[in-house]
Amino acid sequence: MLQIFRDKAQSTFIQAVVLIIVLVFVFWGVGANMMDSRQSAIVVNGEDISFQQYQRAYDQLLSSYRQQFGGSIPEALMKSLGLARQVKTQLIQQALLRQGAQAMGLRVSGPEVQRHIQEMVQFRENGAFSMEKYKATLQSNRLTPHKFEASMRYDALSDKGVQAIGDFATTATDAEIADLYQQARESISLNFTVINPTSFIEQVTVNDEALQEKNKENYKTAPQIKLKFLSFSYDKENANSKAVAFKKANQAYEGIISAGSLQEFAKQHPESTILATDYFPQSNPPANIDKDPAIQQTAFALKAGELSSLLESPTGYSILFAEAVQAPKIPDLEAVKTEATADYRAEKAKVLAKKKSEEILSTLKEKGDFKTLATSNKLELKEATLSRGSLAEQSNGFPQVLIQKVFGLSSANALPEAPAKVGELFYLYQFTKRTLPEADAVTAEEKEQIKTQIINNKQERLLIAWIRHQEREADIFTNKNLE
Repeated sequence: MLQIFRDKAQSTFIQAVVLIIVLVFVFWGVGANMMDSRQSAIVVNGEDISFQQYQRAYDQLLSSYRQQFGGSIPEALMKSLGLARQVKTQLIQQALLRQGAQAMGLRVSGPEVQRHIQEMVQFRENGAFSMEKYKATLQSNRLTPHKFEASMRYDALSDKGVQAIGDFATTATDAEIADLYQQARESISLNFTVINPTSFIEQVTVNDEALQEKNKENYKTAPQIKLKFLSFSYDKENANSKAVAFKKANQAYEGIISAGSLQEFAKQHPESTILATDYFPQSNPPANIDKDPAIQQTAFALKAGELSSLLESPTGYSILFAEAVQAPKIPDLEAVKTEATADYRAEKAKVLAKKKSEEILSTLKEKGDFKTLATSNKLELKEATLSRGSLAEQSNGFPQVLIQKVFGLSSANALPEAPAKVGELFYLYQFTKRTLPEADAVTAEEKEQIKTQIINNKQERLLIAWIRHQEREADIFTNKNLE
């Protein structure tokens, strides 16, 4: 329900309303400090949140991310997501909202829980609630109706807390509606030009000394390995096939250890097929070797003359022997001179393009004429009229990623602080005109939509402010095992 809240500015109005809500909740008794349990995962103002609840919330969040990423999440991304932190924040915020709802005298009735369950798609069949499916689904998840319905009541109370706070912000003035209407539909006209580094390539002077230095860093060959190996594949859908493959692989591995080397094992067991590769880099394994990333990683960790352990992949077992390892080396300049020259010129051309764009912008800021500067530098000057929701085909080639920045410009501040780099290109632009729609042009339908948007924004900001205030004032314990 509640995710980690975004940072938002808090107006004086919002702060004042938060104080009113806090006073109401204090009057009803929120904030009793009964934090006497240290066996819980989290305790919020005396309310215990068990490790089981924490784990369930963690699993639900993890499952949600896995669905978004197609079943698996890269390890680096997992760390950056901070799932444990997200779950702790969510559970604490939900507890504060429940406590606020209880303090206001709010309750969740049995019929409310029943109605919510009957509306859940997980329990519907042919468009209607199915008691049989309801019981079967709960049973498959090791839940009793009593426990599940108590959990639903528990969550619904947090939702009522959100609604109760939102009830303090339910109006939007005509002035607010007119202001947002104009802001959403205003347009900006501008002149802009694009500076492409490719136009500076011919200006770059190349010498062998510079290329040699670049060659040392950028054209070093990848390490390569030459293997001998045994492979034992199996049908992953057939448990017996896997068992047979493992038995053969294990016997072969024990045989190699007993023989003292793969070479001696091959002499003693001529019936065994010893496969071999030529030198290859990790990025381009040959067709006859298992391409599983874990197998490849193990292979390139071997030293020359070293035998791997018995390795398993989703399709079979492997035993690898590193016959030889080729360390990275710097090739002769002549071998890579064409590629190195092109790369060097492209790199230096970017520097020249950046410098030129900065020079033109500096001249513009000194009251230079954009059209004259563009012409003298053989640049095409374009015009664009943009709205906040401009699509690519409406912007005459002006990048969408820069559109929001443009709306910060004005007649008094018509130029950006620095050239904008998008991809490899540099953009220079200058504000020319702002056009606002007539405020009285808003239709009744648009007015109602804008009113809803304003109220939703107010309620969200108010909720964020209230949560932050409660977090500062609350007595919160987090079990060290969650750290």
